[in-house]
Amino acid sequence: MLDAIAKRYGVLPSRLLAEGDTLDLTVMDVAVSYERHLHNKKTGNATEDYDEQSLINAMDRVKSRNK
Repeated sequence: MLDAIAKRYGVLPSRLLAEGDTLDLTVMDVAVSYERHLHNKKTGNATEDYDEQSLINAMDRVKSRNK
């Protein structure tokens, strides 16, 4: 992971170790996941997105637990 982040940022791994933080890990994870999603979508291997009703139901369950 460190090597992949350093390549993406165009820095030496030692500099990333000295100056990087967990935000860099999060950004890398999101970027790679999105690239994978686009690739899968382009090749017809995309997984189904959540439908709106499923997301609403999930939010309602969470809200009811926090009361």
